[in-house]
Amino acid sequence: GSEWYERDERYSFRNENPLRRPERNHREFLHDLPARGGKLLDIGMGTGNFLASALRAGYDGYGIDFDRDAVRAAREVFGLKNAYVADIRGARERFGGGAFDILTLFEVLEHLDAPGPFFEEAAFLLPAGGYLAVSVPYRNLPDFLRVHDKPPRHFTRWDERSLRRFFEQHSFSIVRMRVIHLTLPYLVTKCHFWFGRFTSVGLVARVAREGGRGARNDVRRVKFRIRVASFLARAKDYILFSIPAALLLLALVVTRRNGLGLYALGKKEAGSGATA
Repeated sequence: GSEWYERDERYSFRNENPLRRPERNHREFLHDLPARGGKLLDIGMGTGNFLASALRAGYDGYGIDFDRDAVRAAREVFGLKNAYVADIRGARERFGGGAFDILTLFEVLEHLDAPGPFFEEAAFLLPAGGYLAVSVPYRNLPDFLRVHDKPPRHFTRWDERSLRRFFEQHSFSIVRMRVIHLTLPYLVTKCHFWFGRFTSVGLVARVAREGGRGARNDVRRVKFRIRVASFLARAKDYILFSIPAALLLLALVVTRRNGLGLYALGKKEAGSGATA
C-alpha cells in the first residue's frame, strides 16, 4: 500500500532527491513516440521525470501514483499540474473508459501481487488501437545484482516470452520489445555501494554540511562546490572501480546474463473485452 512506499527508504530517498532526466526505459519510449501529441497517462509516475519529458515531446500528459510524497515532488520539482494521488480504480473513476491514447507503466507490474486484473483495469482507459508501454526488471540478471528485486518490493520476474504472452493474453499485440542491458557506469555505481564505505572520505556530505551553514549568504557558491565535490567523488569511483566493473560486465555478457530491464510497446487489439 501507499503507506509502505512512503516509509521505504529507497522510495522516500527518491522522493527527496528526484531524478531530473528520463531513465533508459523512458528513453526507449521517447525513441518510439507512439501517437505523438496524444493524451498520455503515466501510471505509477513516481516523481514525474518521465512525464515531464513526455510533455516536452508534445504529449498531453497526465500522471497518477498512490505515493503522496512522490506526487508532491512531481508538482513541486517539475511543475506537473496534471499529477494526481490515485490508484488504478481512482483513475477509472476520474477519467472514464477510452480516455487516453497511450498508457505507460514503467517499473509497475513487478510490484503487483495480481498483475492480470490490474492490467485489465488499466486497459479500460484505452480505446482499441491505443498504445501501452511497459518496463520491468529482467529476470535473467544474477541474484547478487538484484538484491531489492524480491518481496515485499517486487513479486514477479519477467523475460521476453512471459511478457509477450502476458500482452497477448490481454488482447495486446507487441509493437516492439527490447532488452535493456547493463552498462559500465551502472556497475561502477554498484561497486561504490559494495565497497564505498572502505574508500569514501565523505567529501560531498562534508561540503553540503558546511555549505548549509552559509547557504543564505552565497547559494551559487555552495551549489558549485557541491557539484565539484560530486564530480571528484565520481572520478574517484571510476579510478578505483572501472577495471573490476569492466571485468564483471565482460563475464555477464559472455554468460548472457547482462540484461537489466525489459521494455515493451503494445497496441490494443480491436474487439478487446478489456474495454468493458
